Amino acid sequence: MAYGANGQIMDAAEAASARNTNSIMANWVDRGPWQYWDVLYFQNASAVPQQIYPFSIAIGSQNTLGATGVTNGVAKTKLQTNLTRSSSTGLPPPRCLLLFAIEFQFSPNFLLADITKIVNSCYMEFRIDDKIFHEGWLVDFPSGGGVTGVTQNSGESSYTLGLPAPQYTRRYQDWSKYIAPLQSFSMTLNFGGGGVAIPTIGEGDTDINYPGNLRVVLDGLTDRSVQ
Repeated sequence: MAYGANGQIMDAAEAASARNTNSIMANWVDRGPWQYWDVLYFQNASAVPQQIYPFSIAIGSQNTLGATGVTNGVAKTKLQTNLTRSSSTGLPPPRCLLLFAIEFQFSPNFLLADITKIVNSCYMEFRIDDKIFHEGWLVDFPSGGGVTGVTQNSGESSYTLGLPAPQYTRRYQDWSKYIAPLQSFSMTLNFGGGGVAIPTIGEGDTDINYPGNLRVVLDGLTDRSVQ
């Protein structure tokens, strides 16, 4: 048995041929682009809570943020989030996040009237530990993604928050913030300025348009084990 220059375990044949079969290389990480997401569901004729906490429920945990009969009370899957730990307990080592952008993406089945209700009645706060580093209306954080196009069907339309192209996101560049492994972070969506909740989502709309979802994305760089 031999050890490579970076502490990796190598047998004699690997040492001679420079191959490495160790699954994790000591003192090395794979840093690259990554997105962490969470999905919030809204149902027709359902009141909106005054506060919603994206990223607070990890994959496999019971979802308490979804609409009844849609995702509430069942375990979250990777379709809803790719976080393996709650944001309150931080990212598992060696994972971290250099946060380039925060993005909010409405699903195509949201009607413009309901998107308007949300963006006119909600502001976001993003904390690392207990300090607010980002806050603002949802329109301040366009998604740079979504659905666009034309249709020949009467009454059919699709709206997104901003334009569906990556260059139309708000990027922090040199002001990107670093979230270390195990460091607590959180996001809060506040409706009604902490007062009365906004009008019922979907009021006056047809049931076929719901449920709709709001996908929240943290876009940046992360570290993973080198394998």
